Amino acid sequence: MKGRLIRAGASDIRIIGAPKTIEELKALEPFHFQNWVIDRIGGVPSSKKVDDKGVDGYTFMAREPVQVKQSEDIGRNIVDNFETAMRRKHKTVGYIVAFSFGKGAYEEAARAKLEDKLDIKLVRVDEMDKYF
Repeated sequence: MKGRLIRAGASDIRIIGAPKTIEELKALEPFHFQNWVIDRIGGVPSSKKVDDKGVDGYTFMAREPVQVKQSEDIGRNIVDNFETAMRRKHKTVGYIVAFSFGKGAYEEAARAKLEDKLDIKLVRVDEMDKYF
């Protein structure tokens, strides 16, 4: 939200009530958390909030799919399901954003890149600035 206001020419913006800590992010309602992540990366939300087929939003310029999980220790199955969502959208690069990922998620992302040429970036919430 702040980024959009700045791009629109506003200055001296203070967002009241915006989450500032990981604990506050974990306490958000799921759609609010999803919107916070998509907004924070400067992305575009999916047009569907329910039955979005595994894509919660897109990066702004390249329109790469983004899936947001308000969870820790994301596993292999989430990455596997996202591969299907990426194929459905005919994309080869995508992002899953979560608090943390398990070993299986990293293994599946590496396998998908090597065997299927799908570059799935596993992004921890506390490291989003490194990716976007």
